[in-house]
Amino acid sequence: GSLPEILQELRNIVLVDVEAKGLELHIDTKDLVNEAIYCDRLRLNQVLLNLLSNAVKYTEPGGQIQMRLTEKPGAPQGFANYEFLVKDTGIGMSREFVKKIFEPFERERNSTLSGIQGTGLGMAITKNIVDMMGGTITVQSEKGKGSEFRVGLSLKLQDLEKNAAQIAELEGLRAIDRAA
Repeated sequence: GSLPEILQELRNIVLVDVEAKGLELHIDTKDLVNEAIYCDRLRLNQVLLNLLSNAVKYTEPGGQIQMRLTEKPGAPQGFANYEFLVKDTGIGMSREFVKKIFEPFERERNSTLSGIQGTGLGMAITKNIVDMMGGTITVQSEKGKGSEFRVGLSLKLQDLEKNAAQIAELEGLRAIDRAA
């Protein structure tokens, strides 16, 4: 899949909710060298969509949500390291809650939002999927100031140039065979 394409699809999915709530959504890519990757698209979508949906849910009208994809150095041959950042100016979370956010059934009581708001099972499942993909997920948040989730993944690259070279080589061999 192509990473910019994946981000564009996610944007289309959440845009209705974003606009309905009067939020601003910024999605950008930084230092992206390799766009074509092999990955479990369903899983990647699930993780990013979960983070984006939560950001929309917990950000007050007029707020901002940012999603940034950065390619990081140091990946093994044939792979690239990516960091997906989802940041919002939402209601944020207490330090105690942040510590337990990836445990199942964690809900934070928040009097401003009619008693209870739940990330419920969402974040535990999200962390599970990230673990299965061999990645990392971290969160920073402050009450009243918003939250920032970072997902780090090492994804296998589609080696387009190499494939093209191999095909050209094979073509060359066939031509020689014919001549003999």
